[in-house]
Amino acid sequence: MSINTRTIASIEAQAKSILDLAQHDTNDYESVVKMIMACNGKLIFTGMGKSGIIARKLAATFSSTGVPSFFVHPGEAYHGDLGMIEADDVLFAFSNSGETAELINLLKYSRSKSVIGMSNDRNSTLASYSKVHLECKVDKEICPLNLAPTTSTTAALVIGDAICATVMELSGFSEEEFAALHPGGTLGKSLLTKAKDLMTTEVPLVQADDSLNEVLLKISEGRLGLACIGSKDAVEGIITDGDIRRAMGKAENTDALTAKDMATKNPIFIDESTGLHEMNLLFREKKIVSVLVGSPNELKGVVQFYDIHNG
Repeated sequence: MSINTRTIASIEAQAKSILDLAQHDTNDYESVVKMIMACNGKLIFTGMGKSGIIARKLAATFSSTGVPSFFVHPGEAYHGDLGMIEADDVLFAFSNSGETAELINLLKYSRSKSVIGMSNDRNSTLASYSKVHLECKVDKEICPLNLAPTTSTTAALVIGDAICATVMELSGFSEEEFAALHPGGTLGKSLLTKAKDLMTTEVPLVQADDSLNEVLLKISEGRLGLACIGSKDAVEGIITDGDIRRAMGKAENTDALTAKDMATKNPIFIDESTGLHEMNLLFREKKIVSVLVGSPNELKGVVQFYDIHNG
C-alpha cells in the first residue's frame, strides 16, 4: 500500500468513526448549551495531555465567538491556579479515560461545581463530578497500535466545535460581533473592510452623445478604465475599455460611435456598506472588474477588483 493510500485510508477511517459516533449519539447537548448560555462567569476549559490541547483550542474558539473563555492546566491549578476559577464559572473538562488524576484533583477542590465533562465512559470519575457528561467513544484510534490519541481527540474537537456553533446560532452572534473580535490579519480585513473604504470617489462622466474620442479622453484622464454616462445624480450607463473594444469591433464606422452606442445601460451598483467578501464574490460571479457604489440617483464612487486585493 502506497503512502498516499495509507494516509487517505486513515482520513476515511476517522471520518467513518465520527459519523458512527453521530449516528449513535445520545448526549444531552441541550443541557450543555443551556449551561453555557446561562453562565454568569467564565467558561473554563481544562484537560491534560492531548485532551488538554483540544481543550485549549476550544477555549480559543469559544472566546473568539463571544463567550469569555480560557484554559486552565490541571497541574498548575492544583498548585495555585485554582484561584482563577470562581463559583459562577462553568468548567468544561476533557479526559479520554475520565480518570486523569490531575484533572480529578482540580474538580475536587474547584470552587465551581458546574462541570461539563467529556470522556469515553459514562461511569468514569469525571462523569461523577459532572452536571452533564458527554460520552465521546470511538471504535478505535487510527494509530497502528491503537494507542496514540488520534480519532478520539478528533471526535472531542468535533463535538466541542458543534456545541460552539449551536451557542453562536442561538445567541444570535453576528458577523459584526465576530469582526470586532478579529480586527487583525486577513480575516479581520475581510470582515471590517467595506466598499466605502476602497472606493474611488472621482468617477469620469461623459454625456450620451459624446464622441468616441471624447469618451477615450475622459477614460484616459480618469485612469480607471471606465466612465459613466450622465451625472452623479442621474447615471444612465457605464462604459469600460471592454465595451469600447466590442463596439469598435462591430461598428462599420467607428467615427460615428457615441457614448450611448458603447454603454452598458444598467450597470451594477452596490451599497457603500458592502463587505469585502461580498464584493469578491460579485466580481467573480459576474466576471466584472469594476462595480459602482451608490445608486443611479446617487453615484458615490467605484470599486475595482484590484482594490480588494491591494487595498
